[in-house]
Amino acid sequence: MKKIFILVLILLCAGISYAETFNIDKVIRVGLENSYDITNQTYTLKKSKQSLYSSFLDILPSANYSISQTETSNSTTKSGGISISETIYSDDYRYFNITNGLSSLRKSKIDLEITRKNLIYNIISSYLNVLLQEKLNDVSNMALNIAKMNYDETKTLRSYGKVSELDMQQAEIDLSRARIDSLKSDYDYENSKMDLCFLLSIDYDESYTFAELDYVFIADPTFDLDIDKNLTVNSYKESMKQSKLNYVQNWLEFIPTLSFSVNKSLDWEKGGLFDFDAKSSPVRYTLALSYPLLNPLTNLPANRTSHYSYKQTKLLYEHKKKEEQQDFVQAVKNFNQLQQSYELAKKQENLSEMHFNLVNEKYRLGQADLTELEKARQERFQSMSSRISQYYSLIMAQENIHLITNDKLLNRY
Repeated sequence: MKKIFILVLILLCAGISYAETFNIDKVIRVGLENSYDITNQTYTLKKSKQSLYSSFLDILPSANYSISQTETSNSTTKSGGISISETIYSDDYRYFNITNGLSSLRKSKIDLEITRKNLIYNIISSYLNVLLQEKLNDVSNMALNIAKMNYDETKTLRSYGKVSELDMQQAEIDLSRARIDSLKSDYDYENSKMDLCFLLSIDYDESYTFAELDYVFIADPTFDLDIDKNLTVNSYKESMKQSKLNYVQNWLEFIPTLSFSVNKSLDWEKGGLFDFDAKSSPVRYTLALSYPLLNPLTNLPANRTSHYSYKQTKLLYEHKKKEEQQDFVQAVKNFNQLQQSYELAKKQENLSEMHFNLVNEKYRLGQADLTELEKARQERFQSMSSRISQYYSLIMAQENIHLITNDKLLNRY
């Protein structure tokens, strides 16, 4: 018997140790590590860096080295040389490539931060939903236990003839309703854990548990929006800059192109591979002005297209600024409303609990019927559920403001 007890104890300890508990920091870390969107945006950032690096390399001058040997039946001829040249244009494409590359790199960094913060925000929301459904499930189970107690008490009162058969049937109906609510809340709780596991890209396990979030609200908080810090607005701003740059580059094709070239050639002295005559050819400087006569005609459609694209991105940028400002105002109003609702929900919960206890005592004394008791029971647990829901909604309302203002989520992300 002692061996069986030890074996059972070992199995129970193994089962307990297998259940993994997550806290919010671990969940966010796992989510960031497994995120497809983060990985994809990181590759986009790396490509932007390489593209910018390639644009800088275009600044280097052109250097060509050649050596050859030609043989005929009568003679052998060797020749070779090295030439270095560089040409600068008034509408030099390298300037536009570098400027555009810098803007693309900034935008890639901003988009990566947007992706990261949106993912963290969604993880927090899903995590809080798990905690909410867990609390609501506890409330439903508590309501079920009280419904069972009411049923047993009604059954006892019925045996003494103090309640009618109708009251007995009502108690059965109330118990059945409580069981249905408990089953539904249990399903909602497990489903919320599945949703969170899917968001984290990990396999679902019903043994997973999630620690409560230690969240502190600041008394009388004030929120300010600096639109220049908003990540979404800055991303649209970089898109507008790139579009404007393309338009300017295209517009320059309507005017003559001024170019300045420098060229130096060194002839091979037919000695070693790198024996060149530095004085064999002087440095040549070339200043030129060119203009394709049909450019105004052939470039006009492309110019108008780039102009419309610039206007479109500018319009989107201004619209996004107004939209984010409007979202901020609504988010602050929503937070203030939820803050008031949460305080009222706490008061309502206390009052409904006092009312339930009073009606329950009157029911035992035969001064209240089962309908009144059931109504008081539902009001009690509805107010409890409302207070819990208001609490987690208030947290997400404040984090939504932090997301818009680009402040740290949970004061650390």
